[in-house]
Amino acid sequence: MGSPKDPLLENEATDRTYYATGVLLDTTDFVAEQSYHRGRLARALSALHGVGTASGLSVDYEPHHKSSPGDPTDLEKAKEVGEIVVSPGIAIDPLGRLVEVTTKSCIRVKRWYEGYEPAKLVRRIDDDFNIGPSVLNVPPEGVVADLFLRFRVYERGWTPAMASGLYDATDAVSPARLRDGYELRLVPRGEQGQKPPSVPASPWPLPDGGKTWPSPSDWSQNPDTRVSDLKKAILASWHPGRPALLDKLWSSTFLPHELRYENNQAVEDPAWVFLARVVIGVTGNADSAGRSIRTGAVVVDNEMRPFAVTVAALARWLGI
Repeated sequence: MGSPKDPLLENEATDRTYYATGVLLDTTDFVAEQSYHRGRLARALSALHGVGTASGLSVDYEPHHKSSPGDPTDLEKAKEVGEIVVSPGIAIDPLGRLVEVTTKSCIRVKRWYEGYEPAKLVRRIDDDFNIGPSVLNVPPEGVVADLFLRFRVYERGWTPAMASGLYDATDAVSPARLRDGYELRLVPRGEQGQKPPSVPASPWPLPDGGKTWPSPSDWSQNPDTRVSDLKKAILASWHPGRPALLDKLWSSTFLPHELRYENNQAVEDPAWVFLARVVIGVTGNADSAGRSIRTGAVVVDNEMRPFAVTVAALARWLGI
């Protein structure tokens, strides 16, 4: 199945198709109709909720074997069959598109690790992981990788379409449906000069001098300043279009090079959503290919990602 180019990558979709009796319609009219509604929805979602995880999408490591106390083979088993698991959920990407993972998705650690060139699997010590304090059982040495999610369209079914091939062809076909899907990529943080690996910038930063409040109990302090800072943040949050928003989010060096470029060409759709930072435990020894030998330990930081905060989440937090 292919992945046709999404019209929202080029079209801000502010023009609607105008219908009138006697008007002839062609493919571009129906594409414009779809793009308008999808584009307006995407614009509203990005403005009202922001970018990032809206629901679910927890990332965990599953060794896929039953542990036995004191069993020295536990880590060896995990090295062979352990998986990084993404639970079902919904995210809003930098273009405002909904990205939904409907079933549990897995990445086999062994297959992923052995599929990369040894030079890209940079061995770091724990002080260079740049992970949050909530992560437990952190290995002393490891390879750091970041997990990303992206909206992707898949062709579904086939239907006769004589104009899609030679005009005198009798067997030309075209996709009957397009299904909104997703793509997951786990990318090692091996860029030169980044030690420790960088963290993502806030998709909705406060203006210079803005304050943040850890909990609602702190909101009573300096209420006038708090309201003023919030209004300034709203006034500074508008972006003129999708290219400007992508530049705003990925202007730093956080997005890995291999997600920006393919065969030295800029990718058409760089609207990735960051999900988690993964640390794969390694030793100081290397295998025959030059890769650091894995210990079998894997930890995941779920809280570094950006969150698209919904009204339901805020209500839950406020206790209403």
